[in-house]
Formats: sequence, C-alpha cells, structure tokens
Amino acid sequence: MLAQLFYVGAQAGIWGITINYVIELLPGTSREIASRNYMAFGTLLFVIGRFLGTFLMSYFKDHRLLGIYGVIAILLSLGGVFLDGKMAVYSILIINLFMSIMFPTIFALGVRDIGEHTKLGSSLIIMAIVGGAIVPPIMGIIADTIGIQQSFWIPAVCFIAVAYYGFVGYKSNSPIPS
Repeated sequence: MLAQLFYVGAQAGIWGITINYVIELLPGTSREIASRNYMAFGTLLFVIGRFLGTFLMSYFKDHRLLGIYGVIAILLSLGGVFLDGKMAVYSILIINLFMSIMFPTIFALGVRDIGEHTKLGSSLIIMAIVGGAIVPPIMGIIADTIGIQQSFWIPAVCFIAVAYYGFVGYKSNSPIPS
C-alpha cells in the first residue's frame, strides 16, 4: 500500500509540475510549447514504457524490474535536481518511461498470494492513490520557496520506496489477519 502511495504521489507531483519546470529551465519556452511538445513527449514515453516493460517482464521477474526501474527513476529525479537546461528537462521527461509499469506491477505484487483477502488488499492498494493528493502540494511548496529543481528531491524519495518494494518489500505479503 505504501509503495503505491509513494508511486502515485511521485507521478502526480511530476506530471503536475513538469510544464512549469520546462518553462523555468528553458527560458523563452511558452506554456503552449511546453505542453504541446514536452508533455506530449513525456506521455509518449509513458506509453512506450508500458509496452517495453511488459515485454521485458518476459525476461525479468516483475519485482526485479520494478526495483530497477525505481532506481533509474531515483537517478533521473536527481538529474532534475542537479542538471541544467535541456539535460534536466529530459531527465524529468524520461522518468515517464520508467514510471509506466509501476502502478500495475505494485498492484499485482500487492495482491499476489493473499487468497481470500484479495478484495480487502486490492481496496487498500487502490485507496493509496491518495498519494496523488499529498505529494504535489509538498512539491509545490518546495518549488515556490526553495526552487523548482529542489522539489524533485521529493519524487526521488518516493522512488526509493518503490525500489525498496521491488527488491525487498514485496516479500512481506503475509495474509491480512482475520
């Protein structure tokens, strides 16, 4: 549940601030261009990532791929913090490729082998989408007070939780006590 909360929070935070990020890091870029070109590219990467990730799961265990994608998303988030200009913007956009498999993979791992508790477990995981209401305001406060690039520390921390779940946390799927 926590992995999904952190993932959805990171996704909503990134998607909610990307246009402003592009405008700030690429001076002279209009809101229309940032939306039409850069957000469209990020969305395309998300779609490609979903197909690519599904293909890669034929060769890699789902939890391992989730962990690897989480680590890459951490590094790309940090690229958004420390890089400048187009490199920083592309780092943020490329995160979309690696976020693409996170929601369904976390969900599937979360309900795997919980038997009669599947309905309750799936309900709890779906309720974790509240992360999308928690993380974006935090990123916005950081962006407004410290700087938009510094706000990408928050998704980096969120992706640490996702990577941990992919490598280790998914194993703790003990059934919910009756």
